[in-house]
Amino acid sequence: MRCATCGEEHDWSTMEPSFDRPDAYYEIPEYERSARALAGKSDCRIRDLEDTERRFFLRVLLPIPILGESVVCNWGLWAEVSEADFQRAWDLWEDPHQAGEPPFPGFLANAVAGYPPTIGLAGIVQLTGPDTAPQFRFAPEVDHPFAVEQRTGVYPERRLEWLMSRIHT
Repeated sequence: MRCATCGEEHDWSTMEPSFDRPDAYYEIPEYERSARALAGKSDCRIRDLEDTERRFFLRVLLPIPILGESVVCNWGLWAEVSEADFQRAWDLWEDPHQAGEPPFPGFLANAVAGYPPTIGLAGIVQLTGPDTAPQFRFAPEVDHPFAVEQRTGVYPERRLEWLMSRIHT
């Protein structure tokens, strides 16, 4: 399908909205990042200048059902987790049985455009396997439009809106 923004052809069927890092990473001045953050493809650790506060993040997939289709749209987001849960996930990262581990609390760590504030929304993180990213589900008590969409699903046009808004950012 031809993109209305840039005029190029994009294969929308293989695209999913995602974030490279938790927003807290970009809040660190660029010249301090190498000293205060350790960021990989699937994990990120951040400390303050005095090294008195440390924060831990995991890259997660937030699945949203697409109505009328047998697939979901997985948002690639970041969740902030406790140090203990981060360490447990790290210890199990290559374990083929990690999906049997109980889920643990996490908090959304990205501001998703087009929604009321999303950073800090509560959910649970479930490890899924050594070859797949953990999954994030909003906590049942979270009454936020993004959480409602995860619970009820969205029409394919909504997925296209998400992709169009993220492809040129």
